[in-house]
Amino acid sequence: MKLFKVASAVALACSSSVLMAQTIDITITNLTHAQNFTPRLVIAHDSSVDAFEPGVEATSALAWLAEAGVIDDAQNAASSGQNFEALLGPTDTDNTSNTWHRFGGLVAPSTTSASYSFDTLDKPYLSILTMLIPTNDAFAGLDSIEIPTTPGTYTYMLNAYDAGTELNDELNSTRTDIVEQDTGNALGGYGVPGVAGVGASPVALGVGGTGVAVKVGFAVDGSAIGANEVVDGTDGPVHIHRNILGDTSLTDGASDLQSTEHRWLNPVARVTITIPAP
Repeated sequence: MKLFKVASAVALACSSSVLMAQTIDITITNLTHAQNFTPRLVIAHDSSVDAFEPGVEATSALAWLAEAGVIDDAQNAASSGQNFEALLGPTDTDNTSNTWHRFGGLVAPSTTSASYSFDTLDKPYLSILTMLIPTNDAFAGLDSIEIPTTPGTYTYMLNAYDAGTELNDELNSTRTDIVEQDTGNALGGYGVPGVAGVGASPVALGVGGTGVAVKVGFAVDGSAIGANEVVDGTDGPVHIHRNILGDTSLTDGASDLQSTEHRWLNPVARVTITIPAP
């Protein structure tokens, strides 16, 4: 597996012995101005597990996480058989190739989450994923870093990725004046367009909603398909997110997101991993 890592590591305590990591402490800092992070998925795994890979089509599990913040059945029963719980196996268990857990609630902009202790069960690699809201299918990801074995504190900077499973229409998911073409479904969640934002289903997000005010105007990606209808679609494999385009109008325009509030620059998150001394 080819790994791309943007990381810096500073060992605060040195040890001449090399030990397999057992329990590690993880914190994540939201570096954005106006994006919230959904509950985090943390996976300790071997080389056979790849939660996401830039340039490769997203799995349905990644789509559920990136579009609706869903990791397991407890958050949304409709995702059963398609989420990370189905992909990886039971949580907090040695699933041979991995062990994983969903932890924390929303992490607000410019906020650091509480430290989380995670038993890696001697798995060599670590991945972390969290959705950015309000977005269509943006997520911050740490991709298969090798878990340090020397006691110390290690820092990793995370970029925002586009899962590529939904067009970035930037439509608020609570809009009632727009529906999905053909199905007539309301917006929001995996399989239908719409930004996870204010008033989004607590069941879908597992955390309640946050985000932007509903606007009159709306965007349509692709050709016109009818009044007050939008088409769901994809925009390629996993890739670095283009950022929120937005506009500056509160009542109309091409986006339900304000460009002066919701834009960001990479990196969007800082992950700190502490390996305790034996």
